[in-house]
Amino acid sequence: SPDGRRVALQRTVQGNMDIWLLDADRTTRFTFDLSRDSFPIWSPDGSRIVFDSKRKGHRDLYQKPSSGAGSEELLVESAQDKVANDWSADGRFIVYHSTDPQTSYDLWVLPLQGDRKPFVFLKTNFDERRGAFSPDGRWVAYQSNESGRYEIYVRPFPGPSSPGGADGRGGGQWQVSTAGGISPRWGPGGKELDYIAPDGTLMAAPMAVNGANLEPGRPVALFRTRIAGGGTDVNLGAQYDIARDGRILINTVLEDAASPITLIQNWKPPVK
Repeated sequence: SPDGRRVALQRTVQGNMDIWLLDADRTTRFTFDLSRDSFPIWSPDGSRIVFDSKRKGHRDLYQKPSSGAGSEELLVESAQDKVANDWSADGRFIVYHSTDPQTSYDLWVLPLQGDRKPFVFLKTNFDERRGAFSPDGRWVAYQSNESGRYEIYVRPFPGPSSPGGADGRGGGQWQVSTAGGISPRWGPGGKELDYIAPDGTLMAAPMAVNGANLEPGRPVALFRTRIAGGGTDVNLGAQYDIARDGRILINTVLEDAASPITLIQNWKPPVK
């Protein structure tokens, strides 16, 4: 959560996936529908959570007050599956990826003001997903396989083809990763972009803005993780997040525990 005190996660209990909230004292169930609810995203003020649900057959986007009180509101409904990726810091936009039979994964933006009509941010014949707004809202980082493997890229937001896109920054694209990467996350202040390398290492690239251009620096390895999915996108979501104070939360695969000790009581050996 924006205040760093709670975690929203998807959890499967008795075969049903729902959104749950975790804090220092307890874990509470947040959604209760019998369909699959997944991929929660916090609003910048922490008052709402957006998630996707298959309750109408396709993965549509809903939002609900993070207090758990009140009803769920349907935000986007269509015949394509959708997954919320990020919420802009000013609260005005949600970026999500949507599936298309012709173009696979594409990035869309949902405005939360006006007519709330979604518009395309990036749509090509390649996969574009896991969009992430920079803290100042000027850029969107994402992963794309246009090179033949997933790499991390950044484009200006909203871009020249989007409504209100005459921002003077053009439609440039900058590659950030150099040897593969998934799941970009901006560090506090927007001066660093983190991502997961193919071997599961958490990488960090310094980011500098020079007028209308972005200047990514050379990525450096922070540490090796045991993140769920490793460095491969297995449709589990980002699987990590960065708090405003710099703490990093990672969904980690635990190493196999040692074989348990079994105690059998009142056992009598057979008589020979």
